[in-house]
Amino acid sequence: MAGPTSMIITHDTLLNFASLATLGVAPSLIWLWYYLKKDMNPEPKKMVVKVFLFGFFSTFIAFGIEWMLIKAMLGLKVACPSCEVTVPQLLSASGANSALFALSIIMLTTLAFVEEWMKFVAARLEIIRSRYFDEPIDAMIYCVIAALGFAAAENIGYIFQNTENALGIAYFRFISSTLLHTLASAILGYFFALSLIHVARRIWFVSIGVALATVLHTLFNFLIITSGEGGHALASIMVLMVFSYFFVLHLFERVKKLSFARIS
Repeated sequence: MAGPTSMIITHDTLLNFASLATLGVAPSLIWLWYYLKKDMNPEPKKMVVKVFLFGFFSTFIAFGIEWMLIKAMLGLKVACPSCEVTVPQLLSASGANSALFALSIIMLTTLAFVEEWMKFVAARLEIIRSRYFDEPIDAMIYCVIAALGFAAAENIGYIFQNTENALGIAYFRFISSTLLHTLASAILGYFFALSLIHVARRIWFVSIGVALATVLHTLFNFLIITSGEGGHALASIMVLMVFSYFFVLHLFERVKKLSFARIS
């Protein structure tokens, strides 16, 4: 029979787990509050939670696909946590071998595409037949919500890999990766809305949205990976994020002028 000491240890362990998990979700919840304010007709809380959870669990599917792709492309025989060092190693060797550099860019683009597509699918599966999906801005909002669920799962994973620096990781990912996920998905969401209005060009608009989101995600990952090589990469990250942020604000203003009543 477990004694008082083991009960305390179990309780403390669970409390610590919950605290770290909460810290991982916090960046997503803060951005969620921010983005929901942009919708003049608030979405039902039930739908927000469902799409967030769809995004959260889509992370594991995306990571599984990424692991298989990396293994197929490089013949890796290691667990996925070790895969994250492969691309930096290739990039650091790019000066000596342009073929390695090209391969690393292909990998970055492929991985970014997988994540952007999975976030989009997570949002679309839940909302496409929902009666609450009744205005174009909802496409952007729900894509962002799915992205925040995706980012929350990522954040939790990174925090549990380095619990001693949990607060620092949460803050850094709040201003970087979590925001990046929302910006990329918001762009995709805008073109998703256009695809539902201009039905004859649906595939075209979705393709543009996925492509732009993937390019943004790839550029961000490339700059993050190479940021240790000099201050120019960090400056480039700031420029990229600021430009993308204001571009998304512009798209939110444009999507408010659209209507599903004008379907062509």
